[in-house]
Amino acid sequence: MAPIVEVNGYDETGIIGKHLRFVRIGMTIENNLRPYVYNLLHFRSVSATKRFLGGISDSIKIDYVKKVMNDPAISITQYLFSTDHQIDVLRHFTLLEEKSLYGKRGELIYYLRNTGDYRPFLEDLAIYLKRYERAPYWMESFMKSYGFRMIIEDLKKTSNVLSDHKITDYRVVSYVDGGFPFVFWWRRFLELQDTKSRFSLQKTPIYGVTKGDEYYPATSVAGNIAFITSTVSGMVYPHNVADLPQMNFKQLNEFYNLFSQKTSVPTFQKRVLFVGSLHRDFQYLIPYMLHVNDNFEHVYEPFRLTWKEGGTLKAFYRTFGRYPQNDIVVIGGIRSEEDKEIIKECMDIKLDCRPAQEFLGLYRDLLDEIQQESEISNLSFTQRQKIAHTISFAKQKAAENLK
Repeated sequence: MAPIVEVNGYDETGIIGKHLRFVRIGMTIENNLRPYVYNLLHFRSVSATKRFLGGISDSIKIDYVKKVMNDPAISITQYLFSTDHQIDVLRHFTLLEEKSLYGKRGELIYYLRNTGDYRPFLEDLAIYLKRYERAPYWMESFMKSYGFRMIIEDLKKTSNVLSDHKITDYRVVSYVDGGFPFVFWWRRFLELQDTKSRFSLQKTPIYGVTKGDEYYPATSVAGNIAFITSTVSGMVYPHNVADLPQMNFKQLNEFYNLFSQKTSVPTFQKRVLFVGSLHRDFQYLIPYMLHVNDNFEHVYEPFRLTWKEGGTLKAFYRTFGRYPQNDIVVIGGIRSEEDKEIIKECMDIKLDCRPAQEFLGLYRDLLDEIQQESEISNLSFTQRQKIAHTISFAKQKAAENLK
């Protein structure tokens, strides 16, 4: 028999220093297309960005949340990162940051006094200090990654698969919105598990996904629920919201040390770089289609290349790191000379450039599967027809945009 596969998506909402809430949703792989069905039914699109949701009426968003939360195939847990808990973690983070910076001061004094060539140290120091370039992102990523780390550890209680010790053949996959900075800890966390643990590198992989709340189905549901319940009055109550579990000081020290080592360098598995005109739904399904086609082994994180004077790729790699061997360029309809320049730049360094037409077959097949999922649901005939019409329109527009 094949193993039971459960997928989990995670997102957060709120502001550091105020109430910060995390949402986790879980479902078996057989139900992994349901998020698309709910999105198409309520929002007429496979994906709903936060800006997109802002233009949707409250009544539609409320109905979306109710339908998802009443679906027995989808489990949902929410966690509150209270202000008191945040202050404790922030205090510890600030203390450790001060110690690290003071240590750099000591190193600088040593090199200035005892060596003639202190340029290498200054270059290393400049790289170290770049982490503060995007303040307060450094602090926010620490706080939010801490939250996701605690929620995933709690899967041993909240996951329908991990909490059932009678299930021994399983795979529980986690997709965290925000990318590597929020899951830098994943390998250490899994490697340190003992032999009796339900967690392991093989059975419980953890992925960070840039824009996961827009491009990956499980994370999309978590993101939608997090956003809607935080922006529509009265939507959190009466949902069950648990307190976020807490680390002890020793664990927090180790967590900070790993954070400081790992997150200053942009890290990705695979990246999809979009150039040219693509229909919205087509673009939003391509990274997930590649992930599925890769047997769920690698996540594909989406970026749109926009023309920059002096070199588009140069500017992109300066910000997000240079990993040309892991980049796939998807070329849509070319509408401008700037798009042509970007494509030439990509081809000049021999990036894997693919015309979007290559993915139309996979796209239509996935939309057909989503429609089949809607047909076997308990939705009304009118609702199923609405989804079928939206899917037909999406197929048509995907091809038209490439001409």
